[in-house]
Amino acid sequence: MSITHENEQYAAELPKELRLILSMLRGDMTALTSQEIEGQLHGVDWSLFLRLVYHHRLYSVMYLYLKKETALPVPQAVMESLKQQYTMNTFRMLQLTAEMEQVCGAFREHGIRNITLKGPALAHDLYGDVSMRTSKDLDILIPVQDVEAAARTLQGLGYQCKEGERALTVRSWKWREHHICYIHPLKRTQIEIHWRLNPDSGRESDFELLWQRSRFSTYTQTPVRMLEAEDLWVYLVTHGARHGWFRLRWLLDIDQMIRTMPLDVNKIERRLKEEARLSIGSQTLHLVSNLLHTPLNEAYRSIMSMNVRAGKRLAKESVLFMKDMLDSPADLNQYNSYLFALRSTRQKWFFFIERLYPSTWDVHQLPLPRSLYFLYFPLRPFLWFWRRLKRSTVTERSKV
Repeated sequence: MSITHENEQYAAELPKELRLILSMLRGDMTALTSQEIEGQLHGVDWSLFLRLVYHHRLYSVMYLYLKKETALPVPQAVMESLKQQYTMNTFRMLQLTAEMEQVCGAFREHGIRNITLKGPALAHDLYGDVSMRTSKDLDILIPVQDVEAAARTLQGLGYQCKEGERALTVRSWKWREHHICYIHPLKRTQIEIHWRLNPDSGRESDFELLWQRSRFSTYTQTPVRMLEAEDLWVYLVTHGARHGWFRLRWLLDIDQMIRTMPLDVNKIERRLKEEARLSIGSQTLHLVSNLLHTPLNEAYRSIMSMNVRAGKRLAKESVLFMKDMLDSPADLNQYNSYLFALRSTRQKWFFFIERLYPSTWDVHQLPLPRSLYFLYFPLRPFLWFWRRLKRSTVTERSKV
């Protein structure tokens, strides 16, 4: 199947306004005549256009693009709304920058090695300007043995654990979970402490290797470490795939990395193979090539051709999530099926094993003294059924 035909097939799934956004991101509008531009913008629902831009977290990119492309007859109210969001995001990213330096500095003082995964450091790394990307929180990777020490450090800075004090009391948390969330009630900032990059119990490089390969951010004056570029590519691809790529911003990050960063694609391929994520790599490259027209060299095309059937199937499914404008897909069965398809055979076995172990949900639902935690194993099926029943009841009431 040719790339052009696939482009048409993917675009057919998307509303006119989302196709327009993609066209702007690709820079297609620049080469059009005034008549062609008028045809492209005819019948556009600008209210839906804005909602899509906000949902996909593209307001900074779109504002700067439309500000430069003065020939595009975009309603003034749209520009004002985008400008307002762009300005607010700039202030948020500067606030997050200060918080990132404070938290990473506090960890360093307490001997806790840490690697910043996203946030302002990623925005600067990819775009050279922190205002070009949005972030709602800071994601920081630390060694698993330092999780409790990190919790004490964050509490000393005024943060509270979102999951509550019992979050780390379940003995299986170290391998069942991959992060824990903290919120500052006054600053309204959120920090996710990771001891694994991914939640699926799959193979991934351990912290020591990631630390040895890590690099310092060029954005901050105080030392803040980031993942090596190739590790970052694999992490962002896996993160986007896990969420069904329902935000175009994540796909734009990959496009930006491929276009602007001197990546060692052979390294990327080896790490995808080691982590059994070749189908995810193929999915991502199909999406950026078809939706953003990202230029792919032979090395990238080699990855795209591996597990090509699975890659194409996963790409088509994620396009459906992308157009829904939902933080969680409406059809949970379809989404859960998609998530299961992302897993390797080994990860699927772990998935079933994990279901047998108590979770923090069980602890919140039925608090027991530590000495009685063994009871969560026989009680787990009943607690799971109870949760499902309550969820179904709430759903039915909301329909009334």
